[in-house]
Amino acid sequence: MVDGADLDVLGGLARDAMKLVGMLAVLLFAPLVLLLAAFGGLPEAARTTAAASAIAQIPPDQLEVIQQVSLRTGIPWQVLAAIVEVQGGPCRLRPDVWAAYGADGNGDGVADPGDFRDCIPAVGRYLVANGAPADLRRALYAYDRSWASVEKVLAYAAAYGYVDPSSLPARAVELARSRVGAPYVWGAEGPDAFDCSGLVLWVYEQLGLLVPRTAQQQFQWAVAIEPSQLQPGDLVFYENTYPSPDRITHVGIYVGGGRVVMATDTGDYVREVSLSDPYWSAHFVGAGRPPYWEVPA
Repeated sequence: MVDGADLDVLGGLARDAMKLVGMLAVLLFAPLVLLLAAFGGLPEAARTTAAASAIAQIPPDQLEVIQQVSLRTGIPWQVLAAIVEVQGGPCRLRPDVWAAYGADGNGDGVADPGDFRDCIPAVGRYLVANGAPADLRRALYAYDRSWASVEKVLAYAAAYGYVDPSSLPARAVELARSRVGAPYVWGAEGPDAFDCSGLVLWVYEQLGLLVPRTAQQQFQWAVAIEPSQLQPGDLVFYENTYPSPDRITHVGIYVGGGRVVMATDTGDYVREVSLSDPYWSAHFVGAGRPPYWEVPA
């Protein structure tokens, strides 16, 4: 995060020459950088999209039924797909629930709990009867009677592209923002001081996820996504921000609205900066999604 008012400070902190050269290059090519940012085409960001990859694992005929049920009930289709994933199959309704909500969903004359065309609509009806879509957490708890299962379902739903306000990624954003103003200290892992990867480590370890230590390791650990697929809780990575044998030298947590929370540099603080900030966009290399669905249930 560098602007005209910060140059004196950065000079006092003796940023390396590579950074200064990068800043001058941005000044010369700022219109191009901003145009690329506006269209999600930031440099070297052509990596696979996690949401598309996850969705591709859903059988197309099941996905069609899931999306039809979503349209009828207002429940995000990603949540219904996540239930199928977490349960290891399209329908695990208790016998009493099936007796109340099961029906012939495909018109073959048989209400079969083993047929996803019958049972996925039954799941939708049961969730609506228990508060969905307005209160998804309560409805999901009624479905499986386990808060750990609720967390798992919402984590998978986020992998498909839906972030519930109570999900792990949303809570990661709250935790990251709660550290704004904490000093940057090289090697610090919180809770009162951080370096860039130490902030990511601290945030996600509070939520039960095992996180590698360095920005380079976190780049390799996260599931690669296109910048256009960024959602709150995802990570953004930067290269060559200081001399290092690692290519990836900086990381931040995307919090939505084109903003990133990051521990910036020695002598500075944890800040919320713009994704299109000229300095950082010049060093941007890619985005990744923490595998929060791997948190133990």
